[in-house]
Amino acid sequence: MKRFNGESDFLEGPVLSKILIFSLPIFLGMVFQTFYNMVDSIVVGKYVSADALAAVGSTSTISMLLVGIMAGFPTGASVVAAQFLGAGQKEKIKPTISTTFWFLVVFSVILMAVGIFLSGNIMHWVNVPENIYADTVTYFRIYIMGLLFMALYNFFAAFLRSVGDSRTPLIFLIISSVLNIFGDLFFVLVLKMGVAGVAWATVIAQGISVVLCILYTSRKIEYFQFGKGELVFDRSLFGDILRLGLPSGIQASVAGMGMVLVQSLINSYGSVSIAAYTAAAKMEQITNLPMNGVAQGLALFIGQNIGAGKEDRAKNGMWKSTIFVVAVSVLMSVMILALGPYLMQMFVNAEDAEVITIGAAFMRRWAPLIFLHAIAECVISFLRGSGDSIFSMISMFFDLITRAVMAYIFARVFGMGFMGIAWAIPCGWLMSMIASLLRYLSGRWRLMSVVK
Repeated sequence: MKRFNGESDFLEGPVLSKILIFSLPIFLGMVFQTFYNMVDSIVVGKYVSADALAAVGSTSTISMLLVGIMAGFPTGASVVAAQFLGAGQKEKIKPTISTTFWFLVVFSVILMAVGIFLSGNIMHWVNVPENIYADTVTYFRIYIMGLLFMALYNFFAAFLRSVGDSRTPLIFLIISSVLNIFGDLFFVLVLKMGVAGVAWATVIAQGISVVLCILYTSRKIEYFQFGKGELVFDRSLFGDILRLGLPSGIQASVAGMGMVLVQSLINSYGSVSIAAYTAAAKMEQITNLPMNGVAQGLALFIGQNIGAGKEDRAKNGMWKSTIFVVAVSVLMSVMILALGPYLMQMFVNAEDAEVITIGAAFMRRWAPLIFLHAIAECVISFLRGSGDSIFSMISMFFDLITRAVMAYIFARVFGMGFMGIAWAIPCGWLMSMIASLLRYLSGRWRLMSVVK
């Protein structure tokens, strides 16, 4: 039986190095997860057509919303386990895991059924152009069939991290990513299945990663070894799980929700602009990876230290992490500004010059201000780790609302067109940063800890 001798490792030793070492596998996992999602766009853009890329891209904001919910909820719920671990209340970890499991299974199955049934209507609601409508619906219906697999992988990954194992989820994700790449190429190049092929490759790869997680955790990790009557739904714990998990799920999907609200606006500019936006949005995800990886590790660091009563160490971890991710965000900004057109060619062929030009110009609007998002991510992770997930969700709603409102104002009222959508992105980052900093300075997060 595997036990973690370093379960409380966050409570002692150098602050920043502890966070970064723990966050590195999380960051690498996010790199593979992002690449995992990017492969669909790259393969169809390179080997099918720009319209096929636009079809996959038309679902990208909705997919981002679903991924955010399915990754964010277990990440928030795992903070409950991290605080119990820091407080030495290990007997509560297993029922926390089982309760989260049952909720995710039921919720994801319901969401999957609704998504499949309403897929055609959803694509009409977001104004998908007729020339890519059929491919868009096909891709989305297949993609959403893997929602349960997506939820369960993120469930295993989040709780393994909460008890000190950030490496195993990375290994399974790498295996899944490699399978997805080969699956995309096989279904598209050999079987000529187009957008349906890349969707099926994703679902199959996700399913395999979940099977690997089940086999490993049930044999090696004590907290996942359930005896008769132990795989329970504990109502007494569900309140705390929901209080931290639901806001984290919403928070993680805010970017998707914000863009879903303006997807119709994006789609109104035609398939060339949709393709350009799809590629530019993937690059935004890449630039966010370092700060998101550190932020997830930071939340667990905060959770354990708040649970152990080490508030000063928790604060120290947040500020050192913030300085680090701001420095990294500056490097990301330079990369986007210097290499924009070349980065766009990852997704489309050089012949699609209009897509490349529009996409590179779109990225130049938000690239210099990535540091705003970096600061907001770290402060929000502190709030989430301390148990103040409700307000961390609220602060991200400032991002959502600002993005949506300013996109329409810039594009329609100020006459900036498609590029107005790009300018709205850093406006959302700024509002989220201000809201989270004000909450942190108020000190009200001290009242929200699970461990009293």
